[in-house]
Amino acid sequence: MNPNLTWGWAIGSALLLFIQAILLVVVAPWFAGLTEWVAARLEGRPAFRVSARWREIRHQGHRPCLRTPAGQASGMACRGALVLAVLACALVPVFTVSAPGFVAPGLFLVCCVLVAGMLLLDLPQTLQGGVAAWWGCAHLLADGLVLPMLTPVALLAGTTRSLPVFLAGLHDASPLLDGAPYVLAGFAVFMVVVLAPWGDEAERRIACLSGPDRAIWLLATDCLNLCWVTLAGDLAWAGSLANPALGDVEDWLSACMAGAGLWVGKVLAAAVLLGLSRLVVLTASRRARVRLGVIFLFGLLAWQMTWAASSQPVVLDEGAAAPTAEPQSGPRQGSVHGGLS
Repeated sequence: MNPNLTWGWAIGSALLLFIQAILLVVVAPWFAGLTEWVAARLEGRPAFRVSARWREIRHQGHRPCLRTPAGQASGMACRGALVLAVLACALVPVFTVSAPGFVAPGLFLVCCVLVAGMLLLDLPQTLQGGVAAWWGCAHLLADGLVLPMLTPVALLAGTTRSLPVFLAGLHDASPLLDGAPYVLAGFAVFMVVVLAPWGDEAERRIACLSGPDRAIWLLATDCLNLCWVTLAGDLAWAGSLANPALGDVEDWLSACMAGAGLWVGKVLAAAVLLGLSRLVVLTASRRARVRLGVIFLFGLLAWQMTWAASSQPVVLDEGAAAPTAEPQSGPRQGSVHGGLS
């Protein structure tokens, strides 16, 4: 594989990003419907079809929109959140990383886009006034603090390194061996969706929305949740992603098809885990505190494990002789896996 980016690889990467964004936008409501179906089955209550989420979005899209003066700002916030959600669908790797040299964001920038979309989705409830506005401000604070809590995970990936380069470094890492810290980092990201508001609490957040505004809010929420789940799966097991640097175009495309199948498997596993998490009953305030604490602890533990596994400088006494430099058999673990160096 040539280290320099060619026009063919650039066009292929851009085309796959476009296909990936459309794929996530279409699959996101199905993922939300599957999660709700699994949760209903586990709780023993009547379950709707997996396609019920898409039907609700289409139904709300054809209904008239009744807007108050504050509803104008709410509608703009919903549309802004949808734009950020679609952008996140293109930024998060799904079945392949981009070709070497292709412009790609870092993990911190991707998390900023996802958190910004979550904050825009909290604005409609905040603009209602009264008790609803108080709960909207609480959701704004809880979602805004997600980004600082993900700081250890961002440090793990390196703030100056692009996300595809980092995941390409983790491609050969085993989730049970040297890649175990990154599995913890994936769980930290996954907790953003596990302990997010759902059910009656989510319905209260969109009580002021109707018609297309409500449909856009639902679609943007589903896209953001699927992006968080996909990003968590990438960090936990980057070996499922196709790497253009490991072969030619034909090998890359065949690996993309295999990566898409593995992504479907990760999404199904995530839906089951999310359904199981719905069995835990917590109040809204306690859920927010638990989510922030678990995200930070998982990220900090992953960062400490990676730091301990990386080679550390040897501290010598002043009177001791300098050791003879020995040839290194291979690169350091931190440099290979894209973590700490």
